[in-house]
Amino acid sequence: MGRVKARKGETSGVRPARAGEGDAVRDLLAEVARDEQDRMQLAASCHLLDSGVDTARFDEPFRLLVFERRRTVLGAVLVQAGSLGSKPGDDLADLKAHQNLYAQQVGMQSKMFARVNAVCAHLAFMAVAPASRGQGIGRHLVRAAADIERQRGRRMLTGYVWDDNLVRMYERWGFIVSPPETAAFFLREKVGNLYAPSAAALSLTEGSRLIVLPLVPDVRAHDIGTADQPFPAVVGVEEPFVPAHLDMPQELSELKERIEAFAQQQMTLYGPERARAMFDAFLGQTGN
Repeated sequence: MGRVKARKGETSGVRPARAGEGDAVRDLLAEVARDEQDRMQLAASCHLLDSGVDTARFDEPFRLLVFERRRTVLGAVLVQAGSLGSKPGDDLADLKAHQNLYAQQVGMQSKMFARVNAVCAHLAFMAVAPASRGQGIGRHLVRAAADIERQRGRRMLTGYVWDDNLVRMYERWGFIVSPPETAAFFLREKVGNLYAPSAAALSLTEGSRLIVLPLVPDVRAHDIGTADQPFPAVVGVEEPFVPAHLDMPQELSELKERIEAFAQQQMTLYGPERARAMFDAFLGQTGN
């Protein structure tokens, strides 16, 4: 593989980037910045690095790692907080004519992805110097980033790729790869002793593919969809069921509790069949 061992007294391997290395990191990662937004994001990250900001104290992941050999930076990776589902998916477009329903679905999707992002880290940029490719440097960088985020309690490492060669590379490294332009996430929520899965689709930039590296054993990929449009769904979040997306007014919530308590009382007094018949009759009257 053309690997080069470090000389005595020299470092070789992955380490956090240091203040003063912003230009070297930016030069390495510039080729994978696809647009002006990417370039601004990269410039801001390198500026924080050169300003001596201790990003390790941030609550959200923000990591710049480099691979150094013979005192030369040969590769770099930038890992940030998860940012999946930052805009409504294209699958909701058909609902735009129904504004209330559209707003409800957008809110549900946003809050679901917020819970997914809470356990995700995002591989924003990764690159290796052209003359040093094919030596396993990229894999070392990604593995080191994954180990750090796993220790921080993250359960998935995500990223985006556009090139088929990169797709095959990340698959060899254990990543799950979505088909172009679409992916889905399952959020598995515990309801009593059962699990209730809910799903939301993620619309990707044209030509891009989502990559996901599970960091813990209970993250699973499932092929769902049809033969014409299959895509992997990642099941990686288990938590008590709290219908946070149902932003119910306080007075309506109190009325719901009273109705549920009354229904339970009627079932205790008269049994489930008679109580059901009584409610069916009541609903029939109110419908007239």
